[in-house]
Amino acid sequence: MAPGALLLEAHKEYEKESQKADEYLREIKEQSLLSEAVRQCVEAAGHEHEPETQKTLLRAASFGKCFLSNFPPEQFVSMCRDLRVLNAVRDYTVGIPLTHTQFKQMTVQVLIDRLVYRKLYPLAIEVCRYLKTPEYQGVSRVLKHWACYKVQQKEESDEVIAKAVSVKLADAAGISYSEIATKAYESGRTELAIKLLEFEPRSGEQVPLLLKMKKSPLALSKAIESGDTDLVYTVVMYLKNELNRGDFFMMLRNQPVALSLYKQFCKHQEQDTLKDLFNQDDDHEELGNFYVKASYKDQVAAWVRVHCQCTQNITSVNYFFLLSQTTEDEMRLLRFQRKLEEEKDEQLVGFSLQDTMTTLLSVGLHKHAEQLYKDFRVPDKRFWWLKLKALAEKEDWEELEKFGKTKKSPIGYLVTCVLMI
Repeated sequence: MAPGALLLEAHKEYEKESQKADEYLREIKEQSLLSEAVRQCVEAAGHEHEPETQKTLLRAASFGKCFLSNFPPEQFVSMCRDLRVLNAVRDYTVGIPLTHTQFKQMTVQVLIDRLVYRKLYPLAIEVCRYLKTPEYQGVSRVLKHWACYKVQQKEESDEVIAKAVSVKLADAAGISYSEIATKAYESGRTELAIKLLEFEPRSGEQVPLLLKMKKSPLALSKAIESGDTDLVYTVVMYLKNELNRGDFFMMLRNQPVALSLYKQFCKHQEQDTLKDLFNQDDDHEELGNFYVKASYKDQVAAWVRVHCQCTQNITSVNYFFLLSQTTEDEMRLLRFQRKLEEEKDEQLVGFSLQDTMTTLLSVGLHKHAEQLYKDFRVPDKRFWWLKLKALAEKEDWEELEKFGKTKKSPIGYLVTCVLMI
């Protein structure tokens, strides 16, 4: 005499077109138990395994709802959806006889996992779509498991499997082809893994696996195509540690972008390696620049040695004759400065030619200044300006007058007189 039992009997009588249906309904409504009767029928349907009995109970619940104006439909709809899934997995071809209580306890995700582990991929996908499971938790996850299983099949060729996977996963969101490729590589199918990586849009996922598969040239090409300098540096540093020096440099020569980035790295971290790169490429200009820059960072005592080495590299090419001559002049000036430092105890090393002559003139070493003037063929006007200015600042008027009378002034007597005054 429970309300649900009376509602079930009322529905049966209603289908027979019997007036007893009205009597049963009135009895339930008089006790204000119609909502409870509908709920009991819905719950009873969930505990039944026979589909026909489930339908009978749900029809009775639907019949009772017609006489209620405010009964929430969520419980009825949810039960219908759950029973459809349960009936599908209870089928003898599947063999998972779950009760409704078990299903609620284990959750949809666990059920999908069980279907996947049994390789019931079509059913798992249909369940996900029917229950509107989020794609990354449902269909995409099932397809990823299917693809990982597919690549381990030995009887099909790499081309067939790669095509099947790409077609099946074309519209699926959130799937990482690199994970599938990793499974293929672990199964000993390296070529298939490479084909699958072609479908991976994220270079950051492609490159690590390519390096793991010892496909260094391809990994470097993919890193360069991505435009991610950090990724390129990662590959370059990996290659540097894995390859011998000659093979490493040879690979970089075939990739100008990687070579350029590695040179930038060497400028700050590995100066000696940068020198080796210039030597290998016969880049005399950059090699000369390298030695010149290194000379300014080195100790004073090493300047002449560094410049000599620089000159030796540069003069081997006629195209850099001017640079060679300039370097030779710098070496001569350095030797002269060091000699004077030892003899006169004047700080001169590192000064330019003009600053050296100005310093010599200011301390009264006129003969040494004139020697530089002759040896380096300093223009007359420049030397006169330097000497007149130095003597005027020193207020050495006698020497200034003597100098002004030596020969005709190349800068004019008016300027000379002004400086003297």
